[in-house]
Amino acid sequence: MHLNLFTQCSPSPQFKGFWRHPADRSATGYRDLGYWVDLGRKLEAACLDALFFADVHGVYDVYQGSWRAAVRHAVQIPSIDPLLVLPAVAATTSHLGLAVTYSTTYHAPYECARVFSSLDHLTGGRVAWNIVTSYLRSASANGLGAHLDHDERYDRADEYVEVARRLWEESWDDGAVVRDAEANVFTDPDRVRQIDHRGPWFDVRGPHQCEPSPQRTPVLYQAGASGRGLTFAARHAEVVFLTMAEPTDGAPQVAKLRSLVAAHGRDPRSVKALQGSMVMVAPTREEARRRAEEYVALWSGEGQLAKWCGWMDVDLGAYPDETPVGEIAGQGSHSFLGFLRRLGPERAWTVGDVRYLVATARRPRTNAPVTLFGTVEQVADRMEQWMEVADVDGFNLIPCPTTQGIADICDLLVPELQRRGLFRTAYDPAERTLRERYFGAGAPVPPRVPALEPASA
Repeated sequence: MHLNLFTQCSPSPQFKGFWRHPADRSATGYRDLGYWVDLGRKLEAACLDALFFADVHGVYDVYQGSWRAAVRHAVQIPSIDPLLVLPAVAATTSHLGLAVTYSTTYHAPYECARVFSSLDHLTGGRVAWNIVTSYLRSASANGLGAHLDHDERYDRADEYVEVARRLWEESWDDGAVVRDAEANVFTDPDRVRQIDHRGPWFDVRGPHQCEPSPQRTPVLYQAGASGRGLTFAARHAEVVFLTMAEPTDGAPQVAKLRSLVAAHGRDPRSVKALQGSMVMVAPTREEARRRAEEYVALWSGEGQLAKWCGWMDVDLGAYPDETPVGEIAGQGSHSFLGFLRRLGPERAWTVGDVRYLVATARRPRTNAPVTLFGTVEQVADRMEQWMEVADVDGFNLIPCPTTQGIADICDLLVPELQRRGLFRTAYDPAERTLRERYFGAGAPVPPRVPALEPASA
């Protein structure tokens, strides 16, 4: 299986209130280079595929119409830019992949192409781009760009990725850099070209500012769960993050993704599907029970509400409990609405239901949705079930609590998976790039899929 570790450059990623855990280093470590270097080395020692940084632009200010709750509970604020962390971790590791979120909504594609070519050079071909279409309206209030509706963001992103890939793949020939001292020619200009892209969203002349990097195109990650997001993933992505409640419910979602990939003329197995799961693993049942009690005690309900309201683009505090969720759906992340339908397909979800679901701490269970909880053996069994039943290729692991959770993944869970023959015990030296890690030595950059008209998409 493939294993990524999920994190953010902010205190206690994903689990609001857990910065108070006595063993947590993330509360101050997120802004300390040594913290990230230590983490990279630990993950590489455990042979993980990649360290994955999620990120947002703007602040979570939808709940109660204010950013105060987000600030109080460290809901991705304060945070630093994860792009700047990658070269340091790359310099102190040799094999670990490094994946980072980069928005198609608030950056120019020419800038994106240069950033990821630079990172791919500096990491020796170990970088991945998590393609996102940003949803927080506060980013627009801060001058980062106009706020677009959900599907329009994906229409723009389709062209954005096309531009970036043309810069990476068409602008420079492999042998353009000749370094001919006698002829005084560093790069042969006849082997460099403009892309002359003109489209509804972007006009980009080129040429690309960087010579080809080891991968040319970084490994392309994507995590959209809406219909439009899955279509986007089927066209562009090589690794897709899914957040599915149960293995049996997840199987149709994975099958749908693979069928969409095939409909775009791609090999369904050319995309790796990774289940996103919270991980709380312990050496004994007694210790698992103790950590479950700790989980409930540290939970910050208001912080969770601030986060989810930002995701949904709806202030759940502004509506009566009995209001149907479907009547107030926003233009934020559509993933949560889809998750609710899968969690309770027959249920008419109300605002009160969602507020309770989000804000109330529940003691983790070994079979809880989206959770890998229990002893090492129980969690490994659950992961095997996901692989066999849902046909996932691996996991995007979210450690809880952060510092203890990372140690438990590396020191407890990974050795058990290795003992079962489910995970590598060493990196394959023939797999020099992150793409080769996923798809084998010599794996080529996937061909671009022709653009679809927005209506047909």
